[in-house]
Amino acid sequence: MLLLLIPSALLAQENVSAPAEQKSVEKKTKVHRLSSNKRAIYDGFVYLNRILEKAEEGESTSDVAGRIFGRLANQEGRVLLKLPAGMNRESYLGFKTFLQYEGKTSVGNCVACHAPADFSDLKKHVVTQGGAPMPTPSLRNLKKRNIDLRKAILGKIAASRQKRSGEADDIDDAYKKINLSKQDVSRLVAFLDLLNDVSDADFRKVILGAKLLDTSKDIE
Repeated sequence: MLLLLIPSALLAQENVSAPAEQKSVEKKTKVHRLSSNKRAIYDGFVYLNRILEKAEEGESTSDVAGRIFGRLANQEGRVLLKLPAGMNRESYLGFKTFLQYEGKTSVGNCVACHAPADFSDLKKHVVTQGGAPMPTPSLRNLKKRNIDLRKAILGKIAASRQKRSGEADDIDDAYKKINLSKQDVSRLVAFLDLLNDVSDADFRKVILGAKLLDTSKDIE
């Protein structure tokens, strides 16, 4: 399996230039051609599969999700999707639910306010009935904040039901699209756990321990 790792000696021979900060990060991790200094398992997944890291200027969240889905479909279709160590099918499906912004099942629409790479739009939204606008928190490193992920997601589901029923018109419109089941909750929790940073040494292991996901059958 090709892991896109290029020896330092080869980089030197090719006279490949890179910013000083990037060289420093690559030297510590022994993983080359990194364009980000973020160090979560999710970032390993992005690196391994050449997935869009963040939106381009002026690009909508649905466009971002659409482009990522296009890349995932390409990798799935060729059975080339690589899961870094610590990521499994459940967390992968959770990522797809996180991105999903239309349809009748497994629609998290989380990307509307929590788009990568920082997983926050840095805006304020009303997220509870009668509540005040609150800044969107980043979903990175939630483990450090001791947040009960399952409880938080169930709260989002409750708010979405209130929004769709007309009981809470003040809640952000993004909640109208949310349509999740109990199975989706566990998958989303599994995905969010991938957003916790690891050390440079562990990040290298995350990359080197990658395995192909069997997508020869319909993954849905």
